[in-house]
Amino acid sequence: MCVFVSLRRTIACSPLRCVSPPLSAGYKIYDLTLTPAHERLSVGERLVLNCTAYTELNVAMDFTWTHPISLLTMFMLFLLSLEKPFIDFDDHKWVKVLGVNASAQTIKIPVKFDAYPEPTVRWYKNGQPIYKDDYRFKPARDSLMILGLAEKDAGNYTVVLINKITKEEKRRSVQLLVNVPPHIIEKEVAVDTDVHMYGSSPTLRCTARGIPTPTRIQWQWMSREDCPLLFHSLKIQKAKVHALYKCLTSNKAGQDSRIIVFHVTRNLLFIVSPSRQPIEQDQVVLRCKADRLIYGNLAWFRVENEFDPEQVPAVQSCRGLSLSQQPLSQAVLSGLQGTNVTLELPLTNVSRGDQGVYACQVENIKTGERTCLLRHLTLRALEAARILNNLTDQRVNVSATTMLICEVTGTPTPTVMWTKHNQTVVEGSGVILSRLNQTLTIQRVKKEDGGLYTCTACNSRGCDTSQTYLITEGAEEKTNVELIVPIGSVVIAMFFWLLIVFVIRSRKRTNNGDMKTGYLSIILDSEDMPIDEHCERLTYDANKWEFPRDRLKLGDQLGRGAFGQVVEAAAFGIEKATTCTTVAVKMLKEGATSSEYRALMSELKILIHIGHHLNVVNLLGACTKPGSPLMVIVEYCKHGNLSSYLKSKRGEYSPFKVNEPCPSNSESCEWEEHLTMEDLISYSFQVAKGMEFLSSRKCIHRDLAARNILLSENNVVKICDFGLARDVYKDPDYVRKGDARLPLKWMAPETIFDRVYTTQSDVWSFGILLWEIFSLGASPYPGVGIDEAFCRRLKEGTRMRAPDYATTEIYQTMLDCWLDKPTDRPNFTELVEHLGNLLQASAHQVCLCTYMCYVC
Repeated sequence: MCVFVSLRRTIACSPLRCVSPPLSAGYKIYDLTLTPAHERLSVGERLVLNCTAYTELNVAMDFTWTHPISLLTMFMLFLLSLEKPFIDFDDHKWVKVLGVNASAQTIKIPVKFDAYPEPTVRWYKNGQPIYKDDYRFKPARDSLMILGLAEKDAGNYTVVLINKITKEEKRRSVQLLVNVPPHIIEKEVAVDTDVHMYGSSPTLRCTARGIPTPTRIQWQWMSREDCPLLFHSLKIQKAKVHALYKCLTSNKAGQDSRIIVFHVTRNLLFIVSPSRQPIEQDQVVLRCKADRLIYGNLAWFRVENEFDPEQVPAVQSCRGLSLSQQPLSQAVLSGLQGTNVTLELPLTNVSRGDQGVYACQVENIKTGERTCLLRHLTLRALEAARILNNLTDQRVNVSATTMLICEVTGTPTPTVMWTKHNQTVVEGSGVILSRLNQTLTIQRVKKEDGGLYTCTACNSRGCDTSQTYLITEGAEEKTNVELIVPIGSVVIAMFFWLLIVFVIRSRKRTNNGDMKTGYLSIILDSEDMPIDEHCERLTYDANKWEFPRDRLKLGDQLGRGAFGQVVEAAAFGIEKATTCTTVAVKMLKEGATSSEYRALMSELKILIHIGHHLNVVNLLGACTKPGSPLMVIVEYCKHGNLSSYLKSKRGEYSPFKVNEPCPSNSESCEWEEHLTMEDLISYSFQVAKGMEFLSSRKCIHRDLAARNILLSENNVVKICDFGLARDVYKDPDYVRKGDARLPLKWMAPETIFDRVYTTQSDVWSFGILLWEIFSLGASPYPGVGIDEAFCRRLKEGTRMRAPDYATTEIYQTMLDCWLDKPTDRPNFTELVEHLGNLLQASAHQVCLCTYMCYVC
């Protein structure tokens, strides 16, 4: 029988003094250690104890040992009777698979066992022994510690216990899984901007690697797509506009993401103006257009290589060309459009010496590779005008049709003129000139049409003539139709003229000079007649629009101004007989004057004249019967004006759309979503659609701004202007100018200086509205005082910088709306088309999405 004795805190060693050299005061002793701490012995076995310590300096130390028998007390004495050697693992606490994140600095693999005698402990990784000299691995009796954990440390770890007496071995294994955060491989080699040709169908890829394998890759983009949720490649059907794409991946160890700047570019473009083959003495302009995000250092050169004019390559590397020593100095940058830059080479009064091959050299910004666009300029020689066919005399019957043909040639193209007895022949009744005047057709020939006709063809190099004599035969008969048609036309015209004069005079009023149009939220285009005459001519159909007051329950006030107010109300049966509809009611305040009453009544008539449109606050009814307040009932938009809404969403804006489906409750989902780039483009497009409709109805808004755009359900915006419900004397957006308070920040220069209101001045205001939308409700011209100096700088060409959230295309649209000449600005139809293309490209960027295996 053997006796196992475990003594704790009964054997101690402590340094008493140092003899050689002596220790100075202040030196410390570290890591005083007694090994082994626990030892199991059989009777008669030998015990060897080691006591070690460290000091700040390499000095000698004396150790004094205290035997446990000399202690007054002994505690934690355990006696265990053992019959034979053994090794037992504690399998209840053994973990077969151990998972840990790679971010952990240290991991300990514990092992619990009982054994007699103390066994030899050996550790193995994937069958290979772990040695103590590997500083990262710290094997111990009860654990294996791994320092600086890395992905390569994952594997199968085995602990082997060997009995020193019987040489029995027992082992247990644990699978160590090192969880590695996902990493998108393309980030290692991908550039910041992915450039793709317009109209191409590129595939965007995000390949995730991680342990465990990432369960999904999520795509986000600036539009909503109907695509599978699990994929790592995104197929673009047709690249049209710039966009931002973002892929995200995650596992239990972490996440990773990649942002792809998707830039669409077009081929290098070479344009010759005029587009037809130029001729000598023409003014020729060569234009070279390139994407400035890809190419720079544009320059024009003459090519000295000999080329067959029919076989000049359109594009080739510049290295194989012999170019003129210096770029052509007359080249000028004609302007920037989006990301494109155009370099023009004007050639004035060209001659034969200007013929040859021209090269536009562009340099790739990233690679430095130089590419040349080539074009052979060929000029047509000047040639005097010449008539190809000789005209011959003709005989034609009266009332028949005849044609005189004069075929001409020459460079430049000759001008053809017909004369009869030296009098120029012009088109008229029965006389038709076609094919650039080369064909003269005379219908229903009369006696007086006979005579000498001369065809004269001229250009800058000379003239040519040819003559023919037209002989008419037969008697001329006057038909009843020829007499009745002109007489009847005159009678009908006089009748309609008298009718119009009678209607206008009967409708005119003598006292119409005090009509105040300043309160009208929308006015009619007064190009043809004054606004008061427009309103007087409009009618109010009470049978169609009158709504009973007793079925209208007024509620909270929505807005209040100097002269009017808008209140929320419940209208019973205004849309359907059995429904209650929330509406907005425009009405005058108490004490309103007759002029203000007529202004609101005129606005009612104008709303009737405008008609219904999705993106305009539509008229629903009115209460106009005498004895009660005048009320105009319009649609109610529960989300308020666009300016306030955008400000409230600033903390929730993201340019991306997430490819995750909405919950079944679509309405709640709609307003819980973040504001995105697609939403901003949609608002802009809808306002343009509404303004296109208003302009088609000859209406001018005059105060188009985000505060006058309301947001309804389903992200539908509606144009309005509660002009009566805003106190312009207190609103900081309205600045005093003379006797009026005007929204100067939104007004076009011609409106500020000349008081001219047109649809094109509304286009200017629309550009300011775009700036508001893409700045998320910021006030235009931030930090600029609105005074006479501001107006002067505006007239001199000062324009706002791009707002924070505008793309290049959107900002260019703003600049187009702010062109100085109203006729140069786009109209609302063009804006609808442009913004519609941007919205469509954003909403349908991606359609084909494929799932591919992850690479790990």
